[in-house]
Amino acid sequence: MFDLKTAITNIANKWKYKLDEISPGVFRMDVAIKMKDGSWRYQMVYAWIIAGRHFGKDVVYMNSRCGEYNPNLNHYKLLKEGGYGTYAQVTVTTDKRANGEPCETIIVQAVQPVELTNETILNEVIYDVAYNADIIEETYFGGDNN
Repeated sequence: MFDLKTAITNIANKWKYKLDEISPGVFRMDVAIKMKDGSWRYQMVYAWIIAGRHFGKDVVYMNSRCGEYNPNLNHYKLLKEGGYGTYAQVTVTTDKRANGEPCETIIVQAVQPVELTNETILNEVIYDVAYNADIIEETYFGGDNN
């Protein structure tokens, strides 16, 4: 049986990522991404189980914020970014600003059926979400803001 807490803790320990359980069963991982110039960037990835989401089966849901949606974004180029994910996809979701006001946010997400997930796959999916979100955040939202 897949245990998200154990798997995500093992991944965090392996790569020395900061990991917090921000509420019961909801994890926030600060994923380190090495750049070509040797510097490091970091991207927060959130993960939790959603019961029954995939045809009645449980999934591991992961996402990472890129930036707040605005109509001046180049929609064509942003949609093209979605093609670079292996497990990850780009979408818009209802969110809240830091002050609690509602907004729409561009995120990168992945939905992985629990029955098809193990620690190795989870590690790849988390990195795919982080990497793609980081590129979109840098390209369209001016850098490491989320």
